[in-house]
Amino acid sequence: MSVVIGKEGRIVLPKGLRDKYSVREGSRLIVREYRGQIVLIPVTTYKKPTEALHGSVKLKYPIEEPKEVARAHIGKKLVEDLK
Repeated sequence: MSVVIGKEGRIVLPKGLRDKYSVREGSRLIVREYRGQIVLIPVTTYKKPTEALHGSVKLKYPIEEPKEVARAHIGKKLVEDLK
């Protein structure tokens, strides 16, 4: 599969890929160079990130600020996924 670079470096992703990865106008993509290739990674957004993480962390004691813990966990996961 190939695409053509348009004005100002713009590309059009094939419809099948846009549909498969829910990429629409205004969607954000992370652009990385990896082993001589350009890689596009769709940015996952969560409407309620604390619900997306429910049950993923086992705790021995209650947490005062669960949203802060959830945000830190999401940040850590994103960094790990980019490596």
